[in-house]
Amino acid sequence: MSRPPRWRRAGRRPAGPARASRPVPRRSVRPLPRPLGRALLALVLLLCPAAPLAACGSGTPGTTTLSVLASAELTDLRPVLDELRRATGITLELEFGGTVSASDLIGSGRADGHDLAWLSSDRWLRLNLKAAGGSGAPLSTRTMMSPLVLGMKRGTADRLWPGTDGRQPSWADIAGAAEHGQLRYAMADPTVAHSGLAALVAVATATAGTGEALRPEDVAQDRVRGFLAGRTLSAPSAHALVDSYLDHQEGTDAVIAYESELLALGGDGRLREPLDLVYPQDGIVLSDYPLLLLDPAKRGAYDRVVAWLLTPAAQSRIMRLTLRRPVDPNVARDPRLERPIGNALYFPDRPEVVQRLLAQYRADTPATAAGPSRPPEPSRTPEPSRTP
Repeated sequence: MSRPPRWRRAGRRPAGPARASRPVPRRSVRPLPRPLGRALLALVLLLCPAAPLAACGSGTPGTTTLSVLASAELTDLRPVLDELRRATGITLELEFGGTVSASDLIGSGRADGHDLAWLSSDRWLRLNLKAAGGSGAPLSTRTMMSPLVLGMKRGTADRLWPGTDGRQPSWADIAGAAEHGQLRYAMADPTVAHSGLAALVAVATATAGTGEALRPEDVAQDRVRGFLAGRTLSAPSAHALVDSYLDHQEGTDAVIAYESELLALGGDGRLREPLDLVYPQDGIVLSDYPLLLLDPAKRGAYDRVVAWLLTPAAQSRIMRLTLRRPVDPNVARDPRLERPIGNALYFPDRPEVVQRLLAQYRADTPATAAGPSRPPEPSRTPEPSRTP
């Protein structure tokens, strides 16, 4: 795509043939009063900024299409993508899949054809690149945030932890209840979805009790196995998991998913019993939805997309639409998002730790786990709506 022509600086005469010899009447070239001239110049610069977000004066922005490898739960951003296209002329064509599987694809160098990636987290990708001896991770910008929490039936919480005066159970408490058959929960497949992987990391970190990032020798296999014994419902993404839970509410006590997914679920009237959100007291894993630049040749368009996404108006719109927390601390929070999320757990800094957890998951996953566990087929966004 050709770059739009630069705007001429105010006061510069365009190149062209020499002026005719006929004298021009003096009144036609009388300069404007200085204050008025400065005001008009300021107005021109305001309406036609140097950054070519749109072709100022033409009414039609330049058009660019970028292919994006995206986490499956980002299907809820379609209205935001329409607004992005109208504001910048850039269309993001999203191909959806699991965050873990997408990270594997990018880390192995098999993500050709995608200009960007938009993942719930790039932690596993960075570990993959580190393991492969890569020169560095792609340029990455956080766009929104959501912690991994539990949506637990009120009756289950009262039964397991009565009289706690609002104290939140820990990941170790949750693992212990699952191990003893007292808690049946839904969790996304950690080999595909970051929410499932983050839950495994959280439990393993909490049960290790070191207060640091996990090492391979810190992984207590028996405790992780006990935690997995309580998983009765699975899905390839947090978004699909919530939908599956609605069909299996009677046999499931809790859902491990992102805060945003569970808040949305609580407001649509489909729950037979309310879910209370549990923010484990020993820490949470936070997803920050980074937008990554895979093709350096698309840096200009990437910068324009990022600049628009980080504006207060876009951050507020994303929050209202998806119930994810804005990365801009100056954006007023939805009252449902004002609760402190506590400390963040360390994510492993060695790929062999995650590989060991995933290997144990594959070996110990109960055969009774219900729901789909196969990765979803990649799907692209439909043609953006043209309705303003």
